Amino acid sequence: MTVAAPDHPEAIPRTRRRPHRVYGVGQDPEPRDSLANERTFLAWVRTSLALVAGAVAVSSPALEFSLTARLLLSLGLVLVAGVALGVGWHRWTRTEIAMRTGGPPPGFTGGMVVLGAVGLLMAGALASALVHH
Repeated sequence: MTVAAPDHPEAIPRTRRRPHRVYGVGQDPEPRDSLANERTFLAWVRTSLALVAGAVAVSSPALEFSLTARLLLSLGLVLVAGVALGVGWHRWTRTEIAMRTGGPPPGFTGGMVVLGAVGLLMAGALASALVHH
C-alpha cells in the first residue's frame, strides 16, 4: 500500500514510514487529527525539558538545601522527566493507532502518574526547606 500526497507525483511506500507498528496499521487519519496528536507529544517533550531545567536549577549551591537534598531532588526531577518523555511517546503511539484503527482514545493515567511524581518532589523540597530553617 502506498500513500500519495496531492502535491507529490510519486507515492511513498507505507512500509518506509516509521515507526512501522504505528503507520503499518489501519487507514490514514485526518491530517489535522494526526498533527494535533503530534503537538500533544511535543508538549510532553517540552514538559520533560522543563523538568530537566528544574533539576539543574535545584542543584544550584545558591539554594539553602543540603547537598544531599539538592542531589536527590535533581535526580528525582531528571527521572520524572524521563518518565514524562516515555509517557508522551507511549500516548502518541496509542492515540495514533487508535485514530488509524477507529478505536477509542487512550486514558490519562500516565499524565496523572507524572503529576503525582512532581507533586511528591515538590512536597519533598518543601519539607527539606522547612527542616533546614
